Amino acid sequence: MKPQKPKIRSRAQCARALAAIGLALLPASLLSPSRALAAPEAHILRIDPRAAQENGNPVLTMVVEVVQSKRVSDAIVQCASLTGDSQFRCMSDALEKSYALYTPFSPFPAQNAIFTVSADNTDRPAKYLSQSKWGDSQQQPGVGTAWLVLIDADKRMGKGLDDAKQVARQFVDSMGPNDIVNLMFFNDRQVVQDSKWLPASEKRKGAAFVNSVTAVYPSQGRNRSLLTIIKTSATDGFKALGNVGEDVKVPLHQTMVVLSNGFGGTDPSTTGPGAMQLQHYMTQGRFPEDNTALPKAPVPVISVYFPIKTFDEFRQNSSEFMQNMANPEIGGFFTVVQNGEGSRAASVVNAVRTRFSKMYLVKWRVACIAPTITQSFKLFFNNVKPPILGDNTFKDVPVGIDPSTWPLDVNLQYTQEMAKREGVTPGGSFRVYGDFCWGGDKSRAEVYFLPTGQQVPTELTSPDIEKAKNAQRQLIAMGMKGTSLEASDTYVQYEAPDKDKILHGSGDQAVVRLVLYDNTAHRTSGVTADSIIQLKASSAPFPWPKVLGGLFGAAVLALLVLVLVRGGSKKKRTPAPPPGPPGYPGPAYPGVGYGAPPIGSAPAPYGGAPAGAPGGYSSEFMYGAQPGRGLGVEPNMPLQPPPPNPYAPVPSAGTGATRATLHGSAGVFTITAGSEMRAGRDASQCAILLSEPRVSAVHATLKLDGGQLFVRDERSNNGTLVNGNPAPPGVWTPVPNGSLLRLGPLEFSARLE
Repeated sequence: MKPQKPKIRSRAQCARALAAIGLALLPASLLSPSRALAAPEAHILRIDPRAAQENGNPVLTMVVEVVQSKRVSDAIVQCASLTGDSQFRCMSDALEKSYALYTPFSPFPAQNAIFTVSADNTDRPAKYLSQSKWGDSQQQPGVGTAWLVLIDADKRMGKGLDDAKQVARQFVDSMGPNDIVNLMFFNDRQVVQDSKWLPASEKRKGAAFVNSVTAVYPSQGRNRSLLTIIKTSATDGFKALGNVGEDVKVPLHQTMVVLSNGFGGTDPSTTGPGAMQLQHYMTQGRFPEDNTALPKAPVPVISVYFPIKTFDEFRQNSSEFMQNMANPEIGGFFTVVQNGEGSRAASVVNAVRTRFSKMYLVKWRVACIAPTITQSFKLFFNNVKPPILGDNTFKDVPVGIDPSTWPLDVNLQYTQEMAKREGVTPGGSFRVYGDFCWGGDKSRAEVYFLPTGQQVPTELTSPDIEKAKNAQRQLIAMGMKGTSLEASDTYVQYEAPDKDKILHGSGDQAVVRLVLYDNTAHRTSGVTADSIIQLKASSAPFPWPKVLGGLFGAAVLALLVLVLVRGGSKKKRTPAPPPGPPGYPGPAYPGVGYGAPPIGSAPAPYGGAPAGAPGGYSSEFMYGAQPGRGLGVEPNMPLQPPPPNPYAPVPSAGTGATRATLHGSAGVFTITAGSEMRAGRDASQCAILLSEPRVSAVHATLKLDGGQLFVRDERSNNGTLVNGNPAPPGVWTPVPNGSLLRLGPLEFSARLE
């Protein structure tokens, strides 16, 4: 039956009808004034943990887009006076121009970006490492797109199938080195041809697959549930990404391309509102919706509409469905290709890839994660003009992290630098620095040493998580355990086992190899040859203090015995001295009695100072020395207090500290509450004057606020480090009690008092 043309009785009715069709051809989301005036938005498209499995460091890679939308009316204003096919062509030309509907925000505002991970009911910030543009990173491993291309081969496509195939081949031909593609043909019921996932090295096979379908498939009815067909295909295709085999490497990004006429007949789901639900499903990135195992990955939808001749209501329904399916806020795209316009394929693909090339790859060092398969992340921005809307949609979602294999964040370089000073010795103490999440609980911080001759795995490149777990278990089981003495969130101090078996090599080449283990989170430090903690070591020195102490104790004991024996014999043989002159309280001869004290005083043994003598020394075991004599101290010189014990308990931040001291080779400096002190070479500006030439004129500022010491790097040339971690310029960074603060090459120990 031939379709009947609607009868339009007046020019006014004609104008209204054309206006309705023109408006229907535009996505409702793009026509919204709020979209046209929207502020820049950041959208996370992937959070990938594979870097941690490859190099042993706790690094996440984020694929994120930051764009600001434009007014659609500005892009197609020149098409307003056109109708029919001319209007379609005008709209396509306008929408396929670069930046027609968006403006990329560049560069990525790293200094203002805050990326947090929820752990222990706290949003813990990650450390920004680096960024790069997607378009400039195509040669990096994993930087590519998984293209799911759905091609409508239903009879109603007619000659439009050839145009759709031409667009599909263009997407295949444009694949980058890390791209993969899955091509599917569908009719009015289901997918009828499926290439499965193919790597870029087999793009010829993909093109041949497109060419293998030479004719449309017959229709089986007047209606079809196009929404169900597309949703099922997307679910099957992207769910299969987790099981594509080792020959196909899953890239960081993924997208879906739908080449269709949008025809659903009178199917109640294949409508404009139905397409909005499908768009939401793809933007959520969960396949299926209740997925709790596979990583979340939002999918941009590229919708290419091939108009067909049909009833006006079906035509309008089809255009709304195809337009509303696209999600331009995360990189989706919509355009129109009419019969015989397959040559527009290059323009369509270029518009899509230009948008993708503006995405960012951002790497973060993530010390703390939740001890569960699902994680929650947030990205937001401070002090950016114009303000950028962040993304907190990654809440309680899997991202492919097994928390028990996520490595501890050890600052290996700084730990090795500190160990070079003396080296780790059997039975000696040492520190490991990093960003730890055990809240100062030293019982969680275990350390295991690898015995002499034990080899470690050279690499763990397999995606098999169990292999990583087994390597951790073996290293822990075969090693020797040290003792945790003190722990904080920035370092942990251990005592090594008093065994030479922990030493690898000898002399200046001696090292120790060790693994840290958090026995609550069940996480370890690196376990491979290139990530295991290896520190300079030395043999334990001969225990002279113990030997000399033992000899001294034996000598003292022997002398006591001799004194007691001699004293007893003298009491038996020596007669009492004659009384002195009348009125003299002492003996008749002052020298007799070995310096006996006045009557009523306790005797001073062997000429020692009387009890309670000034100087605070006990009278016992003085062996004839006067107070202070023989000890290098003058009799009237006040005794100096002993030096502070560096391992004694110290007050923590927020416990009422009223001053902080910095101890270092450059001097001792005091910071009091309520004032800011600058440190640097400029004497006119800095209270903490440092003459080292590698220190900037005004290098940093310090303050004591709320019992906590803070440092702010003043954009110095050689930087400011807290426990080996760089302090961001212009930002107040906490300096925990007992921390090592480095201003350029000068190092200080910070203490709160």
